[in-house]
Amino acid sequence: MRAVRLGFHPACAAALCAFAADALYLTFIAQQGNGITSRVVFVATSLAAAGLAIAAAEGVGMPLAGLAAAWAVATLWIWVLLGIFSIGIAVVPAGMFATIALRRRNVPDIMIAAGLGLGVLTAAAGLALTPA
Repeated sequence: MRAVRLGFHPACAAALCAFAADALYLTFIAQQGNGITSRVVFVATSLAAAGLAIAAAEGVGMPLAGLAAAWAVATLWIWVLLGIFSIGIAVVPAGMFATIALRRRNVPDIMIAAGLGLGVLTAAAGLALTPA
């Protein structure tokens, strides 16, 4: 029988923080009374997808998992920067834990660069295609 090793899993912590920040973001928007716009849906969906991607990449050793983890890191830090005066502060812990999880992986630098670039492109395209 194998012993189960309990330890700190930063990817799981990042996912929990991302989901919590997402819930806080949606609550904050609902309290404003402006309604849920397509931009709000895009931001909320990308936060949830980043949390899911970093958690899913934790147990997988394939290069695509590294790409997904890098995409999640980029997405989380983009929302930290763009929302720095509102909800971005709540996303900081998720970004920090996701960055730690990514650096713990043995991912080639080219995959990290590709994931970061994909995160930037995803955010830019989503912001360009959704009205404010």
